[in-house]
Amino acid sequence: MDTNKKILIGAISAAVVIGGVAIGLILSRTPEKADLTTIHTEAATEPPRETLPPTTTEAETAPTSERTDAASSVTADIGTYTSGKVSIQYPILTMDDTQNQDKINALLKSNALSVIKANDIDEAKDTLSVKCKIISVDRKRVTATYTGSVSRDGGSYPVNLFYANTVNLLQVQDLGFDDFTDAYTMAGYVLSDDVKFNGISADVEAAVLEYRSSLDIDTLTTVFDGADFPLSSDTQWPESFSYEKQGTIYFSMPVPHALGDYVIVAFDPSTK
Repeated sequence: MDTNKKILIGAISAAVVIGGVAIGLILSRTPEKADLTTIHTEAATEPPRETLPPTTTEAETAPTSERTDAASSVTADIGTYTSGKVSIQYPILTMDDTQNQDKINALLKSNALSVIKANDIDEAKDTLSVKCKIISVDRKRVTATYTGSVSRDGGSYPVNLFYANTVNLLQVQDLGFDDFTDAYTMAGYVLSDDVKFNGISADVEAAVLEYRSSLDIDTLTTVFDGADFPLSSDTQWPESFSYEKQGTIYFSMPVPHALGDYVIVAFDPSTK
């Protein structure tokens, strides 16, 4: 072997020995404890919680989009309009959304009292009494039903009344039959064997079903098409009103006075 190859092999051997010794020294050395003094978190630098002054964030002070667009809380009371022989109850809402509160209350009252003009009631001579029931109220909508009777001056008997009003509080507008279902489908339901009535006795139901045989789907569709607020005119009163409660749709159907002047039909979409 020539001299140059011997020198190269010797150098490589020496490097291997030195590297091995260095690795051995590193492995044999006891690792030092990590110095955590330079690692900081925001929590570690804060003073104790009890010494912190109260702070207010922008999110807490700025109104949310929900609070801007709608009331975050709503409560409902009952007011009463009286004039001559007329007495009508109507809802009065108290809302965080004060900007729309007056508009909504004006709409609710106007709808409740519209029964006077639409039915040509003479407040000095005719007797009209209407009670209001709040079915539901939240920050999105309010639903009220109205029941009562009107006795015409010189009339032979009082006529029973039923109407309902649902108002979208976010948009300050009435909701009606088309928002819950459609007229043609409900006309078919009324004429079907599955129809359910709410709050009437078996005897009255039997009589209503007999009366129903005189009706057809076109007649009922026309009745339901004209249901609810807003009124098509100040002097035209709908023959049907509707509302929704816990997923069930309720709507009135006119019947002869001997059967009560109206009956309430109940439709639960989840069973169909």
